[in-house]
Amino acid sequence: MEKGKIELHQVDTYVWEIPQQGEMRVPGRIYASKKILEEIRLDESPQQVANVACLPGIVKYSLAMPDVHWGYGFPIGGVAAMDVEEGVISPGGVGYDINCGVRLLRTNLTFPEVEPRLEALVEELYRNIPTGVGAKGGIGKLSKAEVRELAVKGIDWAIERGYATPADKDRTEELGRLAGADPDKVSEQAIERGTHQVGTLGSGNHFL
Repeated sequence: MEKGKIELHQVDTYVWEIPQQGEMRVPGRIYASKKILEEIRLDESPQQVANVACLPGIVKYSLAMPDVHWGYGFPIGGVAAMDVEEGVISPGGVGYDINCGVRLLRTNLTFPEVEPRLEALVEELYRNIPTGVGAKGGIGKLSKAEVRELAVKGIDWAIERGYATPADKDRTEELGRLAGADPDKVSEQAIERGTHQVGTLGSGNHFL
């Protein structure tokens, strides 16, 4: 299909369906408002939603979240469940950096209070949040030993040093620590690269 010409049917206020057709094994679904959908259709992510629906073993739908945009195989923001017997395993589906998480910060500010100050707020966030290649965070450069300790302790390492709270732990996947984490399985090069990146937003497809 031509770019932006994927067939979409509205099935709910914020749900748009790509009908099953051609080699698609299931329909595709995009979760978005009409306004957001207009932006989504500017790239080829709807086509990628349809492509994912062709994968062997996919269950029920090929899904796309409201932040969906053009990705590697899947669209970024794409989700698909696979049958345990017949489904595919693709570590490079969305991309090779599959370690990203999503966090939501709640404040007591209302939109009418924030709206007149949006530009200033964004500028202040950029000033205060280290991001991009070579960014340096408030934590400073760690030793390799500290990086290995962090890999094992996870969020407990941050709590011990005042960078996080127990409440943060309760709101993090796996309570902020992967059982069985073994830094000896991580290359020296990767550990060295991590010594100055802790506490930064990172680079590439990371945004706030």
